[in-house]
Amino acid sequence: MAPPPNLYKYGIVIDSGSSGSRIQVYRWEDPSKTQSMHKKDKALLTSPPKIERDKKWSMKISPGISSYGKSKNFKKIWPDHYAKLMKFAEEVIPQQSIQDTPVYVLSTAGMRLLPEKVQKQILKETCSSIREHTKFVVEDCKDAVQTIDGETEGIYGWLALNYLMGQFNSYDTSKQLHESIGFMDMGGASTQIAFVPSSAAEIEAHNDDLSKVTLRNVDGTTQEWNVFVETWLGFGANEARRRYLNQLIAVSSIGSDEVPDYVDDACLPKGAEVTHSFEGKNYKFKGVGNYETCSKSIYPLLLKNKPCKDDPCLFNGIHGPRLNFEKDKFVGVSEYWYTANDIFQSGGEYNYHGFNEKVRGYCESDWKTILKNSKKGHYSNLDPDKFLKDACFKANWVMNVLHEGFDLPRLAVDVEDKGETTEMKETEQVHVPFKSADSVNGDELSWTLGKILQVASSQIKAAEEDSPQIGVYPSEISGKQFVPGGSLSPGIYYENDSDDEDENMHSVYSIVIVLLLFFFVYHFGRSHFAKWGYKVRKLHIPIPLKRAYNTAASKVPIINRFIYAHRGYGDFESQNETNMSLEEGGMSRMASNDRMASVLRTRSAINLNDNADIGNEAPASISPPLKGSKSFNNFMNKPFVVPMRNTQQIYQLGDNSSRDSLHRIPSNSSLSRGKGNT
Repeated sequence: MAPPPNLYKYGIVIDSGSSGSRIQVYRWEDPSKTQSMHKKDKALLTSPPKIERDKKWSMKISPGISSYGKSKNFKKIWPDHYAKLMKFAEEVIPQQSIQDTPVYVLSTAGMRLLPEKVQKQILKETCSSIREHTKFVVEDCKDAVQTIDGETEGIYGWLALNYLMGQFNSYDTSKQLHESIGFMDMGGASTQIAFVPSSAAEIEAHNDDLSKVTLRNVDGTTQEWNVFVETWLGFGANEARRRYLNQLIAVSSIGSDEVPDYVDDACLPKGAEVTHSFEGKNYKFKGVGNYETCSKSIYPLLLKNKPCKDDPCLFNGIHGPRLNFEKDKFVGVSEYWYTANDIFQSGGEYNYHGFNEKVRGYCESDWKTILKNSKKGHYSNLDPDKFLKDACFKANWVMNVLHEGFDLPRLAVDVEDKGETTEMKETEQVHVPFKSADSVNGDELSWTLGKILQVASSQIKAAEEDSPQIGVYPSEISGKQFVPGGSLSPGIYYENDSDDEDENMHSVYSIVIVLLLFFFVYHFGRSHFAKWGYKVRKLHIPIPLKRAYNTAASKVPIINRFIYAHRGYGDFESQNETNMSLEEGGMSRMASNDRMASVLRTRSAINLNDNADIGNEAPASISPPLKGSKSFNNFMNKPFVVPMRNTQQIYQLGDNSSRDSLHRIPSNSSLSRGKGNT
């Protein structure tokens, strides 16, 4: 029996990306009012709160919030941007719940590219305007309104994925290890991975590298997960492409003072041409469509030769737990999905043979043929110049990251092909270590769900007094502090008085510097230039200026101590100078947040839906099915070796409680397009 509407709590997460901001409204049962209703449902009690979201509870607007940083027109942020989103939320959430609903505005992508000071001004205006114009809850700006980094996004994605896959359901606190699904995300500028090592030995060996993520079940017991998360800046699809073209320019100029008019590009289809700017000069590239050369040329970009502090080494000198693909399972989103699904119709279950052959055929095709196929709708109606010219490179880059970067074995290359041919054997015994997806069981796979899951979980009262706080305990090597309630990183954020204080202190510093110059000229001049010094001593500083100097110096104790230490150079010559006492101050401030790494999405429309009318239909639960109910989790139970088969078919994730049944769905479908279970 569903609880009455007034027994629900609501939460809002706004994903402010490079191309726009999208608001997501979520709701869940108020555990303080509904726990007694479920006292006999053990499966529900030992699971985190069930999050619900209606597809109509989402809205996006463009352009991205970072555009206000470029125009410096911060006062338009509320009327032109967030006012529309918050009005939308007010129409979705019951009026009696608005004053209790928290808002989280988390910026990604474009905001990371802006200077830190500009970010702070945007976030300050965002936070203050939401507080001023709405009744929603924004308790602490630094947590609720911030720019998150790639690692934070990776953890949120891991939480969302495993929640939808049902891995947090029926959590057994007596077990040491729990199964989970690894999360891979590739944007335009960087790529991330987040996963739990599959053995206790690996967890113990890499304890310093792991973050502890905690959730709370409905009954108040705590879940603890040891998660490895890492991000590689510059290893996203677009940045890798840029580095690749720069590499071609460098190679083409070897042995010659000039680069040829056209640089041959093996990763560009035959006859296609592109222009790339490098060091202020434009270079032209002509496609030669050589798949093998393309793949070999891309490999050095992984920087596998860069040494690690310890083994095992992933790539670019990053150390981490070894990925055991005989047991580990991974889902890749963003570029892993878009390249495979939109162009090669191979989204979902990854099959190296099938995908490799499709990529080879595309890369070695004539550009005119690709354009003809595009007009026929073969490539999801993507813009040829914007997406299709880079498709060969991106597909090769995805495979290089998977197989060379993360050591995913290739069938019949790195592992033996056992040759099972019957459909039954193929279905029941094949373990699939990697799949690409943009949704799970019909629910969008968005990191915003991971954020709200921690928010909802943190509101449950602990069953025991010594239970750990809900949130993330960062790895020891990260140097970060624990942040409760689902906030992973302090990021770049607005402090209530930080900007005003900065500007005031700039004025203070300027005055102090000028007065110090007068001070040194006066004292050293008197010692070495008697006559000139005598004239200087006759000069009297106006009393208001002296008072301003006193006030400024009191803010900077080191100046006071320095002057007293050097008074031996001469006495003050007048009573006014004698009265210029420099008092000890109490100002000590540091503000040194590094600007976060960019994680750009490959396409502007990722996770951004058009405005939708709000309906009265009941929201669809995005809670994963509890054990014993229908689900989509065949991912978890196939043996590792994948025999060759028709790559036009993949398997829909099957039942959580049964590891034996799988359902086929078309390969160009998402990971799961079935109706969500409530």
